[in-house]
Amino acid sequence: MEITFPRRGRYTQEGFRVSTKFPFGFLRKLREVPTRQEILVLPTVQPTEEFYEILPLLSGEVESLYKGRGHDLYAIRDYQEGDTARHVDWKASAKAQQIKVREFTREEERRLVLIFDNQMPKADEELLAKFEKGVSFCACLAWHFHEIDAQMQFMTEGVETAMSPAEEIIYPVLEALALVEPRVGTAPPRDSESNLLARASTSAPGFHIILTSQPRGSIPTHLWTSSYLIFIDSL
Repeated sequence: MEITFPRRGRYTQEGFRVSTKFPFGFLRKLREVPTRQEILVLPTVQPTEEFYEILPLLSGEVESLYKGRGHDLYAIRDYQEGDTARHVDWKASAKAQQIKVREFTREEERRLVLIFDNQMPKADEELLAKFEKGVSFCACLAWHFHEIDAQMQFMTEGVETAMSPAEEIIYPVLEALALVEPRVGTAPPRDSESNLLARASTSAPGFHIILTSQPRGSIPTHLWTSSYLIFIDSL
């Protein structure tokens, strides 16, 4: 039997009832089967239209941040359009009679810190619907990073993972998102330990992807230079 749940979250089942009119159809026989269990319904990871719109922009921001970083020589390869002239290896180019460039390792490439900020200014019906879209969007991002074998750290209220291969933490992340609820009211002071965005600066090195409902002017300045912010009210 397939069961469709109305939304993500934890459900408790006390038992179920079996009924039948077999064999003659005159009488219905019933039997109660007690079986208490909990079911955790994860948020959907099915990509949405907004996901397909934002993902190319997000990928471009990540590439832009890490491009040219790294110090260890990885390989010498043919020049490609867009390569910087400062990475041209002139000796190798002269020997091969075509332009060659040095390619460096990027230790932090695909090291991503995914942050879901559950703070909300108020709890009206429209914002709560946006909040649910934000949860699903965050789940889609986490699943995408799992599929591309990224290194990922996840942060939300009460949950903070270590920077790990995404495949190792993907289900704890989805479980956290299944249970996250909006925290309505004024955001904690910026220097408070309970301010999620303030603590983001102390997370593992990586590119921050932040989903938040907080006003744009309240975002710590240093996060703008190393983060991609997705404002939940715009989803």
